[in-house]
Amino acid sequence: MIASQLINEHLCPLRITDSVEAALLFMIEQGVTELPVVEQKKLYNYARLSQLGTLPKTQKLHESIAKNPFPPAARSNNHLYELVPMLAVNDLSLLAVVDDQGLFLGIIEQKNINKHIAESFTYRGMGAILVLLMNDRDFAPSILARWIEENGAKILGIMINHTSDGQLRINIKLNSIKVKAILATLHRQQIVVEHVFMAEDHDENDKKAFDIAFKFFDI
Repeated sequence: MIASQLINEHLCPLRITDSVEAALLFMIEQGVTELPVVEQKKLYNYARLSQLGTLPKTQKLHESIAKNPFPPAARSNNHLYELVPMLAVNDLSLLAVVDDQGLFLGIIEQKNINKHIAESFTYRGMGAILVLLMNDRDFAPSILARWIEENGAKILGIMINHTSDGQLRINIKLNSIKVKAILATLHRQQIVVEHVFMAEDHDENDKKAFDIAFKFFDI
């Protein structure tokens, strides 16, 4: 699933000519804590309730919020799994979507992304989940997929976030509950396996560990 398919048609952006008061009322009405601000159909920046609440109500948004020359935004063809890091890095609960010319297309909410992630992680029934720790320079999805497929399994879903020390934490959903051979291959390749869940031949299925794996997804 790509960004253009996740757009919430009920959410609208703010305009730079909106007043702070109008923006606050509009955000409260839509039930969000932030919204993209657009200028001539291009993304200008984001407005947050916490920020606007401290500003004079009659000010226009372009007077209150500086223009961001590189505002975070998803391209229309960005994959679902590319969106979560954008939200996390920029501390956003929603994300603007733009086309190849940078024109605003719509808004994606994090809760909608989380819903689809949850569905992908349970897709086609039971399957093990591996949580790997890797350095950014060592991460190659195609190589990981090859190692896993050589051991008779396939990747159904993958999710990536950063640890506090800058490593990548890679959550991989498999179509198999047998992981012994896969783990042996990863060990030979010196890949750190932090957790293994829902595997038939590996004993690490306690609820506490499962909660750790899914904490990032808020599901």
